[in-house]
Amino acid sequence: MLIDFTPRGIHLPGIGLWLDPLEDCEMAWVSHGHRDHARGTHGCVLGTPETLAIYKIRYGQDLSPATRFEPLQYGQSFELRGARLTAYPAGHILGSAQLLIESNSQRILYTGDIKRLPPLCGALSQVIPCHRLIIESTFGLPIFHFLPREEARARMVRFARECLEQKVTPVFLAHPLGRGQEVLEVLCEAGIPAAVDESIARFIPLYEASGFSFPGWTLHPGAEGARVVAHGFQRVLQASGRSHRIAYVSGWAALDNARARTSAEELIPYSDHAAFEELLALVRESGAQQVEVVHGYAEAFARLLRQAGWRARAPLAGQAGI
Repeated sequence: MLIDFTPRGIHLPGIGLWLDPLEDCEMAWVSHGHRDHARGTHGCVLGTPETLAIYKIRYGQDLSPATRFEPLQYGQSFELRGARLTAYPAGHILGSAQLLIESNSQRILYTGDIKRLPPLCGALSQVIPCHRLIIESTFGLPIFHFLPREEARARMVRFARECLEQKVTPVFLAHPLGRGQEVLEVLCEAGIPAAVDESIARFIPLYEASGFSFPGWTLHPGAEGARVVAHGFQRVLQASGRSHRIAYVSGWAALDNARARTSAEELIPYSDHAAFEELLALVRESGAQQVEVVHGYAEAFARLLRQAGWRARAPLAGQAGI
């Protein structure tokens, strides 16, 4: 099957489908709800029910009444112009999914953003055998190693309790969709009072509808306790004069300059993306004969794959992931 890698996104002209397109198109597969993937107002949108719900929150007012939505549950297939499309968990954020495209005995897998280790909130990803693999590589360098979820959970709880014992407000910097809800779930599970800013709070009902629990949280400014905020929000806390300490929860916390960039005292390298070794394992276990690497350190990861014996390239080098 012909696959065009273009500045607008990845296009499968034979079946008229775009994968995470950056501009409006007739039919799009949206792998998950982050803005760099859920972008544009399309004629028909395919994705998991959770991803479509996030997409509607982001673009509801801009969507045409004629826009069609095709929800795909994990393991469910959709027939499109002679090809079979099947969604599988990606382990990234709520509703994130890989897409397997089967046509003429060929199996093409598009991972979107993916995580191999068990997430704090979400479905565990699956390794799907394929002939051709299109894989994200946001953290595709050997320097990236992340904490497993239980160690990350323990670090967050310890930091919050130490701060509260010292009468200091613990502040967690996290992405508004994904890690923000994961950090909040950790604090709520531990019985630590927590308040979140609106950018995180607006997605909480979707997580609750999927069975995750966040007992006792409040909207910032709230009662005394921890704060879970998006990037840039720490300036509001600094202006308030409240004594606080900042923890940065992200894969980027693995970098040496993370403390200087975020003013964070505590760096917790936990991510909803796969670390380098996870990406290598995904490629190896997929059995793919051809690998296309997109997002993040695509050129570097593709080069490392070639050195290890895979047929690999980075057709969209330079794209950045979350």
